Amino acid sequence: MESVVDIIKFAIENEVRAKVFYGEASELATAGESKMVFMELVEMEDTHAQRLVDIFGEYLKGEGMDAVAFLGDLQANIANVLNSEQRKLLENAEMRPVIEFAIGMEAQARDKYLELAKLVEGDELVKICNDLAKEEQDHFDLLTEARVGVETPIDERTAL
Repeated sequence: MESVVDIIKFAIENEVRAKVFYGEASELATAGESKMVFMELVEMEDTHAQRLVDIFGEYLKGEGMDAVAFLGDLQANIANVLNSEQRKLLENAEMRPVIEFAIGMEAQARDKYLELAKLVEGDELVKICNDLAKEEQDHFDLLTEARVGVETPIDERTAL
């Protein structure tokens, strides 16, 4: 089982990685709806990373980790944040696999927050973890809707 520190580090890194991935995906997206979804997610993921540092910074400091420096290092090395699988997906520029991968990232983030909620102590921290899991589920749902838009030919989409 992962430690609380491992999960928080993973979560911070995952939020930064998601921000970069979504930013690059928004540049690839040709459909206006998909582009807007990715642009919206960039802002949300950036907020999540900082929230994690703000919420768990003192806890991590007590465990010998500087969360502010960790986030700063990730942001300073932003070009190296994406792994080879993510880079390849983006280079192929096919929107459906990009959206599928993003859906998986959101599911993984949601599950990590739920796991963290079981490990932290105190009602407030449990609530924060559950709130973050809910936000990741909302991202999952948003991306699932975007996937439907990508899969549906323009002439078959419902009018707004």
